[in-house]
This record gives sequence, C-alpha cells and structure tokens, in this order.
Amino acid sequence: MKKKLFNLSLIFVGMLIVSIVTATADEVSRIKSLDRMTYTINPQIKLVGPVFRDQSDKTEKTKYVSTLVNLIIKESDKKAHKYLEAGDTKAYYAFLVLGLTVPLHEGLYVHFRNVDGDVCNINANNAELIKKTGATNYKIFNQYFKNPSRPYFPNCEEMPSKVNVNQIIRGGDGTDLSLMQISIRWHFDDFLANRKYESVDETLQYGLNHLLNGFDPVYRNINDYPCLLDATNIQNKKKINYTHLIQGIWAGKYNSGSISQTCRFSDSNSPYKNHDIGFEKNLKKILNFKGSISPDYIGELSLDQATSAAVSEITSNLLNGTNRHSAIDEVLR
Repeated sequence: MKKKLFNLSLIFVGMLIVSIVTATADEVSRIKSLDRMTYTINPQIKLVGPVFRDQSDKTEKTKYVSTLVNLIIKESDKKAHKYLEAGDTKAYYAFLVLGLTVPLHEGLYVHFRNVDGDVCNINANNAELIKKTGATNYKIFNQYFKNPSRPYFPNCEEMPSKVNVNQIIRGGDGTDLSLMQISIRWHFDDFLANRKYESVDETLQYGLNHLLNGFDPVYRNINDYPCLLDATNIQNKKKINYTHLIQGIWAGKYNSGSISQTCRFSDSNSPYKNHDIGFEKNLKKILNFKGSISPDYIGELSLDQATSAAVSEITSNLLNGTNRHSAIDEVLR
C-alpha cells in the first residue's frame, strides 16, 4: 500500500486573493490565505518548536525562519552524515538541499502559526472536511484529534478567543498535516500515535527519515534510473545529475509513495507534471539562494547571517563539487 505525503503548495495554487480596501490594520498584516490552510489547536496545548507569527515584524520573522532552517540542517546532517564520512560529499549535500526544499514546497516553511483574528475554520476543525475524504480518514481523525478529554482540534465554537490563536498547517482536503505534509491515512501508527506532529523537530525527523528511505536505495542503484544520469564522460561512465536526483526522490518515494515513480518528473506526459514543476520551482529557490527565501503566499523571509552563510555553503558545495563546511559547522554546533 502506498504511503503518500502530498504537496501543499500546488493544492492551493490560485487561492491567494489580495484585497485590503476595507481591511483593518490586523487584517492587512494577517496572511489570509493561511486561514484556509490550517487546523486550529486547543489553546491548552503547548507548542514545541518555532512558531510562525505572520503579524510580527521583519526581525521576528528572520529569527523564526533562521531557527527553522537551523533545525532542518541539523536533522538533515544526522540522516546523511554517513555519506560525508564515506567521502561521498555530493550525495551528502544533495540530501541537505533536498531537506531544505521539501518543507518549503510542502508546508511553506510553516508548521505552527500564531495569529490574531477570527481564523478557526469550522469546516476543518469540526471534521466536516475530513469526513468528505472517506470513513477511514474520518475515523483516524476522530481517534487522534477529537478525544473528548483532550481534543487537539476542538470544534470552533469551543474556542471563542480571537487573540493568540495557535494553528498547524494542513493540506487541501485535510488529510495531510504539518510542514512535511504527512498523510494521516498512511502514517497514523507512528506519526500520530506518538504525537510527533506536536513537535517541529520530531516532525522534521520523521519526514526526513522518509526521504532517506527513498534516497538510499535509489542512490545505491543509480544506474537503474536513466533520468538521474547525465551524458557519458571520457571514461565512458555517466555522471549523476544531483539536481535530478533530488527531484526524483521527491517525485517517487515522497510524493507518489513508490520508488518506481522516481523518474516521473522527467515524463512530459505524466498526469502529475504540474506537481513536479512546482517542486522544481522551489528547488530553484534553494539552489539560487541569496540570503532570503520566498515561500508561496508568504513572501520574502530573510535569514540571519550565520544561517544564510550555511545555506550558501551547502548549495555552493553541491553545485561546484566543493566541500567547504566552516559555516555549516557553526550551525551544527
């Protein structure tokens, strides 16, 4: 059975409508598109990890995204460090770039959101949205999120407060959750059962481990995937195209749930062509990094100097075949 983790960005293409004609000051500063991409969390539950506040100033946003990217780099390093130890530096940096791209593409670099306003989505929190996806998903949702003694997502009428509202990002039909867009249908036995979604770090660990489960077997058998190889060199051997490798891991194991779909991104007739184009767009945002990142709907988020230097070092090492890591080491300390 396929274990799918779906793309949030594409689900919501075209949803953003900017209108500030009659808005109040708070409404102007709130990213209203996120209202339609979230579940609202029980205010009694403590959030673990960085929280995105779209009504904060640029300094606070920089602190937020820098903290998140630091976590991503640290967890990606733990997963892929074996490649660095083996001297396979390009594989190591390819996985770090993959780790930086997936949560940008899937969850807009947002896991938890704190916001002021009337933002609780009745259709989502009251389980009407998930009910439309089938009895199994509805049962799982109620089991893990609607426990009467401690509901993670209470009904909206039970949460009258409109200030400091905590939310978690979700997919369009409600079945995918978190900045890694993990399917509750296929990952309930660990991700939900052990409440890993309650922690940004544990969510990253879980999603990156799923990526590595696709990366390892594909990389070990790279010659089985022609779409990941470039033209023959002078030794009559084909070189690995590491950008294509990153695209293939997401298209195959992560998005489709099957390694057999690794070359899906190179198929111009694929019914999922737009999914793969969307991922490539976000991959380019990372590869062309110049100090800031622009998640869809959210806009430019600048990183602090140390984190920015680490990201630049990672992308430069992958693109140029180098192995400079002084800035990376500062983040990993």
